[in-house]
Amino acid sequence: MVRIIDTTLAFDTFAKSAFLDSPIMRGQRWVDEYEGAHPDVFEAFYSEQGQPERGDPLTRELSRVRGQAEEGAAATKRVIEEVEPAVAEALGLPTSPSPVHVLMVGQFNANALVGRLDGEVALFHCLEWFQSEEATRVLVAHEDAHAWHEIALGEAPPEDPAWMAFSEGMAIQASRAVVPDRPDYDYFWYGHAGFEEWLPWCQEHRQQVFELFRAALDDPEGGESFFGGGLVEGRWRLGYFVADEIVRGLDRPLPELAAMSVDDARSLVRDQLSALA
Repeated sequence: MVRIIDTTLAFDTFAKSAFLDSPIMRGQRWVDEYEGAHPDVFEAFYSEQGQPERGDPLTRELSRVRGQAEEGAAATKRVIEEVEPAVAEALGLPTSPSPVHVLMVGQFNANALVGRLDGEVALFHCLEWFQSEEATRVLVAHEDAHAWHEIALGEAPPEDPAWMAFSEGMAIQASRAVVPDRPDYDYFWYGHAGFEEWLPWCQEHRQQVFELFRAALDDPEGGESFFGGGLVEGRWRLGYFVADEIVRGLDRPLPELAAMSVDDARSLVRDQLSALA
């Protein structure tokens, strides 16, 4: 059974009461009325994402995000119920234990992330990023693959570039399998406009991108540069292109990939990087 914790009622209560408040008062209401209604959720979310700077949450966006969260919560629930069993099946994993899904509003830090809530693997869906139900289907499939993969591993995975390439590449392949026939850039940008030229640029500069990624394999900051908020050649998220190319090039079934140990996966990525040189 799909398990969903929905915090959006508390967000709506906050948004109604804070709409006309000053920035300082709005920030305090966020803490008191929204975070305070779900302290365990926000403690778990911030332990993974990092505590944001306290200020004026969603100052210019509150009215829009309130409607977005309402629409996004309804759509994301439908998507989770449809996609979750398909992801587990695609990865060849038992349906229990399963991830906990949390519907919430963050502060534009992450569209979704996997963490732990009360000791269980949880997937936090941040509805301020909601675009459409079709795009959300791809995003949920991708992130749910990470959640199921962490359950299969039995531990939180590392964040070094080689492992992240394997993990992200596998998640992209899972989203392609579960939600086929979407535009190619949707598997990287989940419906956000303005990135249609990102994939053609990556393909045109493929050799250069791969060389830069190889050079970052042993860099402690390499994961952040290629998969996080860092820029490489003035562009975000180039690691996802590398990851997709690597894992697609392996041509192995998803259940086999999901069953690999971290060390075996890292070695496979390094071997594949050499083969794709």
